[in-house]
Amino acid sequence: MRTIVCAPEADDKKLAAFAARSFGEDAEIIADSSFSRAAKKKAAGAFVYFDARIGVERAMELASKLEGVEDCGWGVIDREGSVEDPAALFFAGASDYVGPALFKEGMGPERAEEALTFAGLASERTEAEDSAEDCFPGWASIEEGKDVRVRFCYAAVADQKGLVERIGDKRLQKLKEDFAAFLDPWARECGGIVWIKEHSGCLLLFPPQDEGMNPVLAAFRLLLDRALIGYEVFKLEVPLSFRFAFHAGRAQWRKPGETGSVVSEDVNFVFHLGMKAAGDGYILISGEAEKSVPPYLRDLFASSGDFEGRSLIASRKFKE
Repeated sequence: MRTIVCAPEADDKKLAAFAARSFGEDAEIIADSSFSRAAKKKAAGAFVYFDARIGVERAMELASKLEGVEDCGWGVIDREGSVEDPAALFFAGASDYVGPALFKEGMGPERAEEALTFAGLASERTEAEDSAEDCFPGWASIEEGKDVRVRFCYAAVADQKGLVERIGDKRLQKLKEDFAAFLDPWARECGGIVWIKEHSGCLLLFPPQDEGMNPVLAAFRLLLDRALIGYEVFKLEVPLSFRFAFHAGRAQWRKPGETGSVVSEDVNFVFHLGMKAAGDGYILISGEAEKSVPPYLRDLFASSGDFEGRSLIASRKFKE
């Protein structure tokens, strides 16, 4: 797929070096003044990156011209880290964000393909490629009591104390029940299951490798759409958000509803992580689960210290 980079100046040498290293010599750099006049014609069948140096408002303005353009996606290259709220770009329809670290490193073909996948523009996999990839056997095929390697996700409704004051305890209890039910099909889209339901939140399990949508991406999208989901799905007239904590490790397999005898250091840790360390409105991830972050979202995460001896990264908190 063709790549176009829209920048203040078409002869930006550093930008040209990044584009060649990341997308090949055919990548085209166009000044924003020229791109504005021929956006729809130029962008058809291309992925467009806007250099953050043109300004976020200008990038949004030009991106709006791409609506309806066939086979087109867009992202932002922010070499200086000047974009205060990268999540706002995704709200506006962006499919990629390249921060300072990735700009210095260069993307490479696999990373570029990830951005196309996010935009729904990636080429379809062949049957041979699918069959060659090891697949998770499925939860129903796991032997009872077997020690299994999984990815954990603690998910909960955010600001529960504040919600009690706004909607009352009875409605909050119903909301948490509805949220647990909502998580069931949501997890299944990522090959996962709702494993344990607690008063404060739920523990979900996902296969070690992606089976469907990436769960961190799914959580990211849920946070982006939290206002709409709160209103349309849960019929709330007050703001709603969520908290997520991811970890990877091992657990003794028990079927959902039969987990009372589960004993696992990793299970205990992810509950502690979600209930004591995670914060409302963002995603917290242990070092063991860091590889679950898709490359095209990596610049939206930063180091967040450690907890119970394990390193953490956290997403930037999305502005209300």
